[in-house]
Amino acid sequence: MTLTASPAYEPSGRTAVPRSRTVGILSIATGVASVILLAMHPADDAKTFAEMLRSEAANRLVDGIVHGGFIAVLSLQLVCYSVFSARLGPARPASIAALVFFSAGAIFLSGSMVLDGLVTPAVAARYLAAPAKLEYARSLFVLLGSLIGVLMPIGLMFLSAAIAAWGWTLSERGMSRAAGVLGMIAGGLLLVILGASFTAMNPFVLMGAIVANAIWATVTGVMLMQTNF
Repeated sequence: MTLTASPAYEPSGRTAVPRSRTVGILSIATGVASVILLAMHPADDAKTFAEMLRSEAANRLVDGIVHGGFIAVLSLQLVCYSVFSARLGPARPASIAALVFFSAGAIFLSGSMVLDGLVTPAVAARYLAAPAKLEYARSLFVLLGSLIGVLMPIGLMFLSAAIAAWGWTLSERGMSRAAGVLGMIAGGLLLVILGASFTAMNPFVLMGAIVANAIWATVTGVMLMQTNF
């Protein structure tokens, strides 16, 4: 009976995951898609509640595409990051933590996207046709806005913590040390800024966090495409 080494493990004990150019390209594509979707987001320049209702109702289709697109992007990124964490080694606590953080962030952020891009425009369209019930609509919008104001920053904070954790793992690897330092600095800085401005819902901070996640997805994609990673 001949014994052969299992191809599932490397001598170092780290799980050997096939290098996938396709997953790397997909990760880069999700980063690009995030920026495009962010640029497509309708501008909010309404000055009164009635104007806001009309704007939300008029942009219902675009809002659905943008926010639904972000949910799809997060789902695809979770696939890419699962492969990425497997490549880094399943026995690394920081890599496991990063994947858990990203998963939690994707759940919170997806909840925010559903309320902001799908539920809110639908409510606006319904009450726009019933002007006598504007006060009911105002109460609903306060509730929806409060939920979005909590879910979105929490989701982005989890995503930032994930970037910092992946950066920590990469900083231990010689070939990826520069990317690791970038991840730790960017993720940690975003975590602090988002935490400090949690109640303010500063749009520039939120957009910056989304762009940072897009950049990290691109960096991850480039590393996944490398044969020496």
